[in-house]
Amino acid sequence: MLPIDPAQFTNNEAWLLLQLNDVPVQTTQDGDFNALAIMELSTGMIFGMEMVRVTESEMSEFQSRKLLAAAEAQAGSRPQQLFIDSERKADNVSSVATAMGISIERAPSDELAPLSREARDGFAAHISRGPP
Repeated sequence: MLPIDPAQFTNNEAWLLLQLNDVPVQTTQDGDFNALAIMELSTGMIFGMEMVRVTESEMSEFQSRKLLAAAEAQAGSRPQQLFIDSERKADNVSSVATAMGISIERAPSDELAPLSREARDGFAAHISRGPP
């Protein structure tokens, strides 16, 4: 059993901030990026994604607001909790989420990684195929 079990949450009770890529997404024109997304824990649905330059230590406040607002619009409500990897710098997204009334839960990456494996594998497969 996972330390954090998605079955313990009801629909839209908890979200996870995750990085979808294992290696930077490379672009010729704009440089390298990490793809950060919000995933609803009980269903595994992805609600929004932001591309963040690898040279940036974290999402900007604007990107954080944009990602959380997109997730809320798609989900139809806000979660009670947002799980974030304890090793990730996430001051901006944490402060925006807290202002929205969402409780921040920091957890080690080894507890969170199994929750997002399918989403990360799907993203890797999509990126490796390239444009249609």
